[in-house]
Amino acid sequence: MSSKPVIPDAILDSLEAVRDSGVTNMADIKTVKEFVPSSVAKWLDENKDTYIQGFFYGFTRESEQHDGE
Repeated sequence: MSSKPVIPDAILDSLEAVRDSGVTNMADIKTVKEFVPSSVAKWLDENKDTYIQGFFYGFTRESEQHDGE
């Protein structure tokens, strides 16, 4: 499993804002959830495996996904 998971743009925007701020280690999901909107925290709770995969391999924005790929 080495492909980039596809996630909603708004989720990725929030995660990138936390990452770019340098306020916490992105591997510390509990602390990351303190710096994102509740909808993003809920997504993290419901998609932990997807987040971990993206943490290691990167993410693909939903808006960048092409039909048939």
